[in-house]
Amino acid sequence: MESRAYLLSFVSGVSSEVLLFSRGEWDRYAPTILKSLTLSALGSFCLLWKGLGLSLIAALRETTLLGAVFLLGLFSSMAIYRLFFHPLRAFPGPVAARLSALWVFKESCPDLRFYVKLRQLHNQYGDFIRIRPREISICNPDAVVDIHGPRNHIRKGEFYDQLSPHRSLQMTRDPAFHSRKRRYWDKAFQTKSLQEYMPRLRKHYGTLLDIFTRHAASGEPIDMSDSFMYLGFDLISELTFGESFDMLSTGIPNEIIGEFIQGKKFVGFMVLSMWLFYLLKALPPIHDRIEYWLMWYERALDKRKAMDLQSPDFYTHISQAENFEHDRSHEAQLAIVAGSDTVAITLTNVCYLLCRYPEYQKKLFEEVGELPDEDGLIDDQILVGKPCLLGIINEALRLYPPVPSGVQRLTPPEGAVIAGRYIPGNTVVTTPTYALQRADKRAFVKPDDFIPERWFSQPELILRKDAFFPFSYGAYNCAGKPMAMMELRMSLAMVIKRFSLSFAPGKEAECQRFVEDQADCFIMHLHPLPLILKRRAGTE
Repeated sequence: MESRAYLLSFVSGVSSEVLLFSRGEWDRYAPTILKSLTLSALGSFCLLWKGLGLSLIAALRETTLLGAVFLLGLFSSMAIYRLFFHPLRAFPGPVAARLSALWVFKESCPDLRFYVKLRQLHNQYGDFIRIRPREISICNPDAVVDIHGPRNHIRKGEFYDQLSPHRSLQMTRDPAFHSRKRRYWDKAFQTKSLQEYMPRLRKHYGTLLDIFTRHAASGEPIDMSDSFMYLGFDLISELTFGESFDMLSTGIPNEIIGEFIQGKKFVGFMVLSMWLFYLLKALPPIHDRIEYWLMWYERALDKRKAMDLQSPDFYTHISQAENFEHDRSHEAQLAIVAGSDTVAITLTNVCYLLCRYPEYQKKLFEEVGELPDEDGLIDDQILVGKPCLLGIINEALRLYPPVPSGVQRLTPPEGAVIAGRYIPGNTVVTTPTYALQRADKRAFVKPDDFIPERWFSQPELILRKDAFFPFSYGAYNCAGKPMAMMELRMSLAMVIKRFSLSFAPGKEAECQRFVEDQADCFIMHLHPLPLILKRRAGTE
C-alpha cells in the first residue's frame, strides 16, 4: 500500500511537470500553486489521520514523505527536460542556468552586478548564452534591430505582467493598449510641452545652483548622487502632482521616495526570479506596504485633480488616456520613478567621468562658458547643437547605461531568426545593454575607453550606431527621452559654466566604490559621490 502511494505521488510530480509546468507561463501563479500544494498536503494529512486512523505523528511523517516524493518527481522531471529535451538545449551556458532561474540570483549576490559577469560570460560562450531555463542573452549588434525593431512579432515577456490586473505604459504586454496610451505620453514630451515646463525647471535648477554655490564657498564636499536625485524627484513630482517634494531645499526625502531608494536593492533581487517576486509580493507585510504606496499616489492624484493650474504638466496629458482612472496610481509611479532616477544616475556618472578625465571639463567649458544664460541656466535650444556636450552625455550613457542588463522580450510561437540564428518560439530573449555597448568591438572601437569624440569628430570609432540604445529601441523606447536629454544638457552646461569639479580629498575610497559598486536593480542604484565644487573666476 505504502509503495503504491509513493509511486503514485512520484508519478503525479512527473505528470505535473510534463503536462503543466513545461508548457506556458507560470511565474505569476506561484502564490496559487503554493496554496494548492499546501491544501493538498493538509488534505492528505487529514485523510491519513482521521480517515485511515494513523496516529498524528505517523500521519505527519507520511504526509511529509509523500510530499517529498512528489517534489522529487517534479524536480527530477524538470531537470531532465531542461537539460536534454528543452528547445533551448543546444544553446551554450552554465549547467546551473539551464536548470533554474535561481542561478542568476546566486550570480547576482551580493552586489547585483550580474551585468558585469554577463559580459565575461559572453566572452567565454559567444553571442548566445542560455542564462535561465527559457531565456537567451544575445550579445550581437544585429540582435538590437531583430528584437526591438518594427518588422518583427517579438513582444514583451511575462516580466511585464507584474501589475496585473492593472497596467501602465511600461507594464503592459498588449501592443494596441501601449500604442493608444503612448500617444498621450508623447504629447507630454513634445517640444511645445517641454517649453511650457521651463518655468518649473528654472525654479528647481535655481535651488540646486544655490546649494552648489554654498558648498563651493565653504569648500565642503557635496554628494552629487543625492543632489541630482533630489533635483529629479522635486521636478517630476511638481510636473505630476502639481507640487514639489521639496527634497532639495529640505535635504529630506519624501516618505515614499525614501522607501523606494532604501528598498531598491531588495526589489532588484526580487525581480531576478519572477516566481519568487510573486511569492514575496503576496506576503501580507509586503502586500500591505505596496497598497499603502498606491493609496499615497491615489491621494496625491486626487489633490492634483482638484487643482486649477494655469499651465499644463504631465498630468494634463497622461490623464486624457483611456482607462487612466483604473491605472492612474501605476502611471504616476512610472512617471515619478522613470522620470527622476535615470536622469539623476546619468548626471552623476557624467560628473564622475569629468573628474576622472578633467581635460573634458576644460573642453566643455570652452564650448558653453560664453553662452548667454538666465540666472545660470542656458536655453536648451542653444545647447542642442553643441557637439562636445552631446558627445560627453552619449559616452556616459554608452559606458554606464541606466538599464544595463537590457529588457525582456518573447519570441512568437513560430520562433524568430535573431542575429542570423533561429530562436525557438516562446523563448525569452534579452540584449544586454552594458555588454553590447562596452565589450563588442564589432560596434565600437576601444569600447572600454571614454572617448566623447567618437560622437562628433571621430565617427570612425563607431562601427555600429544601432548598438547604442540606452533608451531602448523601437516601439517600446523611452517616451521621456526628449525631456531626459534636455535635462542632461541643461544641467551639465549649468554646472560646468559656473564650477570646476574634482574628487573630494580623502574620499578616494568612496569615489572608487561609486563607480565599482553600481547595483542593477532594473535601474541602477548608486552610492554617494563626494565632489568638491570650485567657483570659476568671473562667475561670482
